[in-house]
Amino acid sequence: MRTVSIALGSNQGNREENIQLALASISDAIGQIIACSPFYENEAQGFESSDLFLNGCILVESTLAPQEILRALKVIEKRLGRLTSPLDGYASRPIDLDIILIENQVIRDVDLEIPHPRFRERMFVLKPLCDIQFDAIDPVTFTSIGDLLIQCRDSSKLTLHELNMLR
Repeated sequence: MRTVSIALGSNQGNREENIQLALASISDAIGQIIACSPFYENEAQGFESSDLFLNGCILVESTLAPQEILRALKVIEKRLGRLTSPLDGYASRPIDLDIILIENQVIRDVDLEIPHPRFRERMFVLKPLCDIQFDAIDPVTFTSIGDLLIQCRDSSKLTLHELNMLR
């Protein structure tokens, strides 16, 4: 059993429903969700969009190997309508699911890098991750998530969003 930190984001369609469906699918395909952060609204980063993102993080206990978790997340994204192209940069999407941490593991594969290579630069990941894993340690920098949040240079505005949980 391993604890996996997963970031969720949505800025297309019914964002709350997309998040709810992703949570249910993750629970079914990957493992038990043991913690869920508050969700935050923020503007898109890396591309222009008038649609605000809804972002949060969860902790999942899973027996799956990291590559299996990645494959399951990609299947969930596709099932919920995410379209990807190798030529596309960042774009609006109904759901975005990223593995941020898997305990103290460091993985550098062609299609999987753990910890997520840009999570330290993104307030929309660090804030919700900090809400549920303040004392967790980044196995690359040996810095706590709380300290990474303090050190983050991203000044994006996050607004707490009351996600209407359907459960």
